[in-house]
Amino acid sequence: MKKLILTFIIFVLTFSLSEKSFADDHMGPSNLQIQLCKLNEGVTMSDYDSLINEYFKWAKKNDVEVFFARQTPLYPQNSFIRSGYDFVELLNTSHINAGRGWDKWLGTKSGQKLNEKWQKLANCAVKIAAAVPNYLNEKALAEDKDRIVSWNWCSLNEGVSYEDLLAEHSKRAAELEENPRGLIGWANVYPRIGMEEAPGDFAHIAVYPDVESAQVYQQDLSEGGWKSYRDYNQNFASCDGDSFMIEKVLNDPNN
Repeated sequence: MKKLILTFIIFVLTFSLSEKSFADDHMGPSNLQIQLCKLNEGVTMSDYDSLINEYFKWAKKNDVEVFFARQTPLYPQNSFIRSGYDFVELLNTSHINAGRGWDKWLGTKSGQKLNEKWQKLANCAVKIAAAVPNYLNEKALAEDKDRIVSWNWCSLNEGVSYEDLLAEHSKRAAELEENPRGLIGWANVYPRIGMEEAPGDFAHIAVYPDVESAQVYQQDLSEGGWKSYRDYNQNFASCDGDSFMIEKVLNDPNN
């Protein structure tokens, strides 16, 4: 299986954040399905999008809709493009709804038919992660369907517990409430299923409405914010650095 080469996010995952994409959990953890896709020979994006639109109708009819976004590289700093993937798809919902959707996808004739069409159109490596939101500008996320997402993969430093990490993230999220520095969303992604080759213990996903807003954050780093980033890397987790993706929201059950 091809290596999972997304960096924070895709952490720059995200993420495909929506104020209600976390289903019944509100600000709690949710299921994030990551699909690394390459179109099969002779297939166009128009062909593929026709299938995806069929899937959206099928999911709504079967009461298993999910938040669905597609990402393509903007500023990749890893081997994402060289690995041969054309795009990344992110499907976010509750864990239970995700399981229910897969049961209907694999266990009904209509789902099986769509699955066969999907396999003929693209080769997609499917990964499952847990997504934990830290900061959400719910109004901005609901209104913005074309945005920028950064991924940054990190590994815990020796002696640091996840409890320590979560406490630090909670503190930093409170600071973003006061000064978002261009962000409209920040979450963490934790590898779960099929992600044994993930490039870190977790990823940061930051969401911006546009490139200008992403550069607001970069300016903040240049003007002294780098000290906070340095301290985070020294005291909590070592991070690879941001990769930036263009994200388009294709389906949001709540909007």
